[in-house]
Amino acid sequence: LKHQERIRSGSDSSGSRELVQVMLRAACQRFPSRCQNPWQRSRQKASRPRLAGKGDGISQEVEYEGLWGAIVTFPRRQPFATNVIVATVKTSVADLIVQTAEGREKIDWQRNGAFTAFGFAYLGIIQWFIYVTLFTRLCPQAIRFANLPWAEKLKDRAGQIDLVKQTCLDNFVHYTFCYFPVFYVIKEGINTVTADKSASATSEDPLVSRALKKYWKNAVQDNLYMWSLWVPFDMIIYAVPIWMRLPLNHGISLAWTMILSALRGNEK
Repeated sequence: LKHQERIRSGSDSSGSRELVQVMLRAACQRFPSRCQNPWQRSRQKASRPRLAGKGDGISQEVEYEGLWGAIVTFPRRQPFATNVIVATVKTSVADLIVQTAEGREKIDWQRNGAFTAFGFAYLGIIQWFIYVTLFTRLCPQAIRFANLPWAEKLKDRAGQIDLVKQTCLDNFVHYTFCYFPVFYVIKEGINTVTADKSASATSEDPLVSRALKKYWKNAVQDNLYMWSLWVPFDMIIYAVPIWMRLPLNHGISLAWTMILSALRGNEK
């Protein structure tokens, strides 16, 4: 009897072990990473390429390895920070190029500091809000269209409509009523700081009023120059992947800033 009980208990325990093994195998099939050896799991984690944060339609998930990979993929992983850096450096460099072309013996660092601040605050931060936040709300197909392959963009009618809409908003609203007024206010502020006290005392109008009077005097010519350059280029800028939008914009804006400085830089 004892021998039969041992056989019965042995068969019961073996059946239980088989049941546990079946359950473990099922769990491992569903959660394979949990069933690896801890040492093996940590080794695989260390050798796996790093993955950026979750994509949101603007920033993107990008695998990279090492410092060079982090640098190369930085614009796609961190487009806002890239925009601020590029805008600040670009505006400063554009002013330095123009000052050098003017034949100055010494760089006017006060003037350059004002342009650098304008690049950081307006072109870097405010334009991000305008182009990425505001425009994508007014044009809900913008991000989706920008991130499509080129072959699919040619078939996407709704995205093409938003492409034209963004180009019109940028050139006929943003530049005309935001960009130029801010530019003239900054420029008038620089002229006020650098002008003689006797000369600045002759005008009793507030700084903003003086700046806007000069803008409205030049508004037609300024906007025609602006539209002739930016309308065709905006059709490209708003069609590229959205992480590339502002870096490409700044590349063209470097040339535009030098044109604007040559056009209006000497005016007092």
